[in-house]
Amino acid sequence: MIHPETLLQAVATPRTVPLRFVDVPVRVQTNDAEVEAGLRAYFGRHVTSDDALPESVVRLIQGALDPGGLFVDVPRGAGKKVKEAVQDVPGARYVLKRTTGVLMGLWPGHAFAAGELRAHLNQPINLINACFAKTVLRRGHVLLHASAVAWNGRVAALAGPPGAGKSTSALHLVEAGYRFVSNDRLLVRPQPRVVEAIGYPKMPRVNPGTLVHHRRLVALLSEDERRRYAALAPDALWDLEEKRDVDLEAVYGPGTVELAGNLQALVLLKWSRGGQGLSLRRLEAAEALANLPLFYKDLGAFDVDRPARRDGQVERLSRFAELLGRVAVVEVTGAPDFEALVDLVDDLLAR
Repeated sequence: MIHPETLLQAVATPRTVPLRFVDVPVRVQTNDAEVEAGLRAYFGRHVTSDDALPESVVRLIQGALDPGGLFVDVPRGAGKKVKEAVQDVPGARYVLKRTTGVLMGLWPGHAFAAGELRAHLNQPINLINACFAKTVLRRGHVLLHASAVAWNGRVAALAGPPGAGKSTSALHLVEAGYRFVSNDRLLVRPQPRVVEAIGYPKMPRVNPGTLVHHRRLVALLSEDERRRYAALAPDALWDLEEKRDVDLEAVYGPGTVELAGNLQALVLLKWSRGGQGLSLRRLEAAEALANLPLFYKDLGAFDVDRPARRDGQVERLSRFAELLGRVAVVEVTGAPDFEALVDLVDDLLAR
C-alpha cells in the first residue's frame, strides 16, 4: 500500500498559488501553468503574497498517477450514480472520481489531485475547499448544506431538499442588494455573543434554468443557448444538468462576495413548483432540529477522520440544538416566490 507522500516523491510542483480564506492560509503547488492561471483567475482576491505557514498544502498534478490497490465505490442512495471510489492506506485516503478519472489523496495537512485537471478545474477547486473546510471544522464549526447571503454582516442561510432553488434564491437576493456569502456550504459556530458563519470560497455553480429566469444573469447565455433552453418544457429546463460558474464580482462589481458574517436566520425552502400560494412558519428549536436532514452536511469521502460510508455515523445533535436555539428558523411552503423571499429575508435581517 503506497502512501501519497511516496507516490508524489518523483513529481515536481514548482508553481505556487498562495491562498488565504478568512484567516486560513492554504498553499497550492502545481506542475502546470494553465492550472496555475485558472486557479489565480478563479480565486482572485483570495490569492495572497504573504508567507504564512499554511494550514494545508495542496499539490495539483496535470497528468496521471496510479497508486495501485483496490478502490471501493461510495454508494449515494437508490438510483443515484456512483461518483467516487475510495482506498484507505495507513494515515491517508485516496479518492477516485469515477466520471473524470481524477485521483485525489488526503492526509493530515496535505492533499493532492492528479489527472486531466485543465478540463476539470472544478475538481481541484473542490479539493482546496475541502481542505479549508476541514481546518475550520477542527475549530468546532458544523457544516450546513445551505446557500447564504448577508446584509451589513448579518447572514441568512437558505436550505432545502434537492431542487428547492437554494442557489437561485441566493442570486435573486444578490440582485436585490444583498452580499453573497456561499452557494452550497456554510460553516457555522455559536460564539459567546454571535453565531459565526463562514462561506466556501466558491463561485455559485448554477443550471440553465436559474440563468434563463434571472433578469441580469440571462446575459451570460448565448443567443443559441437561449433559443435552445426556451424550447424546453419548464420541468426539463430546471432539471437540465449543464452547470456553469458565475463570477458575481465580474457581474455586480467588487465587494459583492463576503465570506464571513454573523448568522441570524435559517430559511427552510420547502416550496415546490407544483405548490399553491406561499406560507411562512416560524419553527421552535426542537421542531427545527427534526429537519436536520435538510441542512446537515459533512465532508464525506474527503474527511479521512471518518469512514467513507455514512452508515452508523453519530450526528452531534447537541451542537445543532445549540445553533438552532440561537437563530431564527423559518419554514417556507407553497410555490416558489422570489420576491416574497426577499421581503422575508429583509424582515429576518432587519434590512
